[in-house]
Amino acid sequence: MQLTEIIYDCLGKVKATDILEYDMKERSPFFDTMILASVDSERQASAVVNYIEEEANKLGAKLRGIEGLNTAWVLIDLYDVIISIFTHEEREHFALEKIYLDIPCKKII
Repeated sequence: MQLTEIIYDCLGKVKATDILEYDMKERSPFFDTMILASVDSERQASAVVNYIEEEANKLGAKLRGIEGLNTAWVLIDLYDVIISIFTHEEREHFALEKIYLDIPCKKII
C-alpha cells in the first residue's frame, strides 16, 4: 500500500471531508504531493495525526515533523507528502485552494 493510500484511509477513519491532492512535483523541490483535508474539530485533527503517524511508522515512512498540533491547522511533513488538516473555519479563512488554482489537483472525497 502506498503512503497516500494510507493517509486517505486514516483521514477516512475520522470522517475528514473536502480532501484534495495536489501534484507538486513540478512546483516544489521539497515535496511531491500536498494533501488538504477538513475536519470538524481540533480533536478530530489530533486523532488523524495519531493515525497517520502510527501507520506511516509501520510503513517505514520518515516523519520530518508536525506543526500546529492541537490547533485549527495541523501540518504533517512526511518528506515527499505534506498534509494540511484544517477545521472548516480555518480552511475557509486561509483558502489555500485559491492560491493553488494552477496546480494539478484531484478531489479524493
